[in-house]
Amino acid sequence: MMTLGSGWVSGLRPYLMLFLLGASGRFLGIDQVPEVMQRADVLIITAVLLVVDFAADKIPFLDSFWDVVHTVVRPVAGGAIGYLLGGESDTMNAVVLAVIGVVAAFGAHGAKSATRAVVNTSPEPVSNVAVSGVEDVAALVVGILAIALPVLAGVIAVVLLLVGGYLIYRALRIWSRVRARRRAREAGSVAAG
Repeated sequence: MMTLGSGWVSGLRPYLMLFLLGASGRFLGIDQVPEVMQRADVLIITAVLLVVDFAADKIPFLDSFWDVVHTVVRPVAGGAIGYLLGGESDTMNAVVLAVIGVVAAFGAHGAKSATRAVVNTSPEPVSNVAVSGVEDVAALVVGILAIALPVLAGVIAVVLLLVGGYLIYRALRIWSRVRARRRAREAGSVAAG
């Protein structure tokens, strides 16, 4: 279940999840965390990327670009974490956990991107920062739970993936209505001109 929760977090904040896992393995002695995640260089790099990710997520135009780039990065991170948590790399268990990580990360990323596509069009910056803050808190809480209480984190991740699916559906409907209104306005302008 650690993979499901960590996969979901990777869909929002992949560097946070890598950092939490590495730090918990290195400083708390969590046995499930692979040695590679616990290395000092990996912890430093993920900490720096975490700060960049945190900052980029608060600026609407940069956030949209960051989300496009991370459409690949987030699911890959979720899959890599799942694979590494699977233990021996030549086992079917590692492959299954990698797939779970990819699916959870892609689902969370999809919900985040769809929601942000709507929020980032708002002319005021407060809504973007507020939504980003909620994502930060949710990722931190689920990330900590993925390590401390992985079953609870897995259940929460499933619920959040379902909520995310609903948000994607709603965002697509809103986007469709906005496009229809824009087309109607443009058609009215052409007919009047």
